[in-house]
Amino acid sequence: MELDENEVNKYLQPLFGQYEDSFQEAWVEVLEHNPKTVDEIVPIAKRVRNRAIRRYLEKKYKEESLQKPLRNGGDEKFTLESILASPANDDVGEKCEGSNALYEKMVDFLIGEYFKQKAENIKLGRRDIQIKAKRLRLREELLKFKKARFESWRKLMEEKGRQKETQNRLKIELLRDKLEFQRKELLRKGKAKAAS
Repeated sequence: MELDENEVNKYLQPLFGQYEDSFQEAWVEVLEHNPKTVDEIVPIAKRVRNRAIRRYLEKKYKEESLQKPLRNGGDEKFTLESILASPANDDVGEKCEGSNALYEKMVDFLIGEYFKQKAENIKLGRRDIQIKAKRLRLREELLKFKKARFESWRKLMEEKGRQKETQNRLKIELLRDKLEFQRKELLRKGKAKAAS
């Protein structure tokens, strides 16, 4: 290499730091390309720096995606990390190796969650049916109570109507008797006047 090592170090250290992996990668790239001037180191340094940034972002994305909820609802128990850490998936890793292992773990976890949710829905459906049956029984009892109350009210009104009718009949008979008595009194007074 025609360039001085100190000169290359001075250029690379501010970009990568002395003890970073990317610093070492940049040195390897510089040695492979054997640049003649510092200007030829610039594209090598940029390439290595961009690769390091890309690796960092991919790593950060993977870490975040493990914690990020899989559904829009934001339910924290459905993260990729919880799927991989689920006890149902412990034996899956032993059975299958390679790129399909992760997908098989995910499928097993999601199928398990589906069946749990389905069982819970069935339980809630039964509870809903019991509540509806209880509501119908209470409604039936309420209707029976209202019917009995209406029947007793109707009987009371009929009894009051009969009493009122009897009372009116007695008033009419009393008035009739009173009028008959007054007529007889007037006739007797008229005969007594005519006789005198």
